[in-house]
Amino acid sequence: MGATSVHRVASWNGVKMKRSTNLPDDMQVIADLLRKSISYNKFNENVIQSAKTLEDSLSMFITNADGDLSSNELLNQTKEIIVMSENPIRTFHMMHKIRKYDDATFIHSLNVAILCNMFGHWINMPQDDLDVLTLAGLLHDVGKMKIPEEIIKKPGILTEEEYTEIKNHPRRGYNLLKPMKLDERIKKVALMHHERCDGSGYPDGLRGDQIDEFAKIVAIADVYDALTSARVYRGALCPFEVINMVVEQDGDKRFDPKYLHPFLEGIVKSFIGCEVVLSDGEKGTIVAMHADELARPSVCVSGKVLDLREMSDVTIQMML
Repeated sequence: MGATSVHRVASWNGVKMKRSTNLPDDMQVIADLLRKSISYNKFNENVIQSAKTLEDSLSMFITNADGDLSSNELLNQTKEIIVMSENPIRTFHMMHKIRKYDDATFIHSLNVAILCNMFGHWINMPQDDLDVLTLAGLLHDVGKMKIPEEIIKKPGILTEEEYTEIKNHPRRGYNLLKPMKLDERIKKVALMHHERCDGSGYPDGLRGDQIDEFAKIVAIADVYDALTSARVYRGALCPFEVINMVVEQDGDKRFDPKYLHPFLEGIVKSFIGCEVVLSDGEKGTIVAMHADELARPSVCVSGKVLDLREMSDVTIQMML
């Protein structure tokens, strides 16, 4: 078994993705300049501090069997980040500019929590449920804290034993949270966030209604954030590339459409008014979305509105 190698799965539980995401030098310069802006640096500083708080709290919980995980503290820390900027949409935009630093389980968990909070607002979820969903996003990957860092950050290839270790983290997370005084849905999210509606997920291969409703939501936020973030074994993908991939490759079978569709629509709506770089090198602003083709919005370039649905050879390559 030890001699067997398993290639790291670069997919959304079956959604194949491109490996090459290198940006042209001029585009990278633009992105780097944006990262130096005052608002970005302030937001980045606060996110890193919040992630540190999350890391310290969870580490204390794991190392002290009698310790008390302050769920209210973690929830309030996340809410502070959300209200830190003018509105949640701006927070979301800034999250995408922080991708360069997003290589830690803690930042990922924070991002998933913010995405879940935004999604809850999009569907007018009651406040009590919204708080539970947000906290579930924060704690969904708690099982990974027991996995050696060299496995989490290992580039390229995992051994069969290492891959098994990764796939065991949902059950490990559930066992860690089980004795805690937390909403049962939070514990189920830790266990089920890698399950898929078509039975292709893990650890139990559950299908459809067997999967907790909050776990279905967190699953979408989890993989969306993972694919749009840089990892040691691949670069970040443009949000519109991810949307195109999941729509083209049977996303409705793996994820519950009643959550997937409003999530993707909310993501695209949040980008209206944002500047982008197209695959032909042109810079423009997203001015409209199209429900029939979410990955191909209308973009205003030099005063002219381009409907990307009518330009099959042009795509959005990068968000600014």
